[in-house]
Amino acid sequence: MSETKKKSKFTDVIGRYYIGTKDVDFNNRIIYDNGIAIPKQYEPDFRLAPNNSILMCIEGGSAGRKIAILNQDVCFGNKLCCFSPFVGIGKYMYYYLQSPSFFELFNLNKTGIIGGVSIAKVKEILIPLPPIKEQQRIVAQIEKLFEQLR
Repeated sequence: MSETKKKSKFTDVIGRYYIGTKDVDFNNRIIYDNGIAIPKQYEPDFRLAPNNSILMCIEGGSAGRKIAILNQDVCFGNKLCCFSPFVGIGKYMYYYLQSPSFFELFNLNKTGIIGGVSIAKVKEILIPLPPIKEQQRIVAQIEKLFEQLR
């Protein structure tokens, strides 16, 4: 659905927030209340990202650089990819997706003039998953270091 049609049909209505690439900022935050919401009866026409999943931009200049964890279920746009960890802990994956290791693999898979990675290619990128306790230790250490930076 075009951006113009989406805005005309779903602006200032009651429904699930719709998140586009512009709504994920470079500071790992999501702007939920952007004026566009998808009423329940139209949800099957959109992709749904569940609470605590990770949205990442996979196309254009911000590909691989705009990423955030959701705090609620949302509908989302085509240039975004949803990572919904069913194994391990989401925060580990969130930090890994921002690591130089992942970014290098991601960039190796970019194609096209505007630079993007297809969903099929994203699915082929292997994500190392240590045991849960190790994931928790890694996340705790990263968050401890971030705390020292504040």
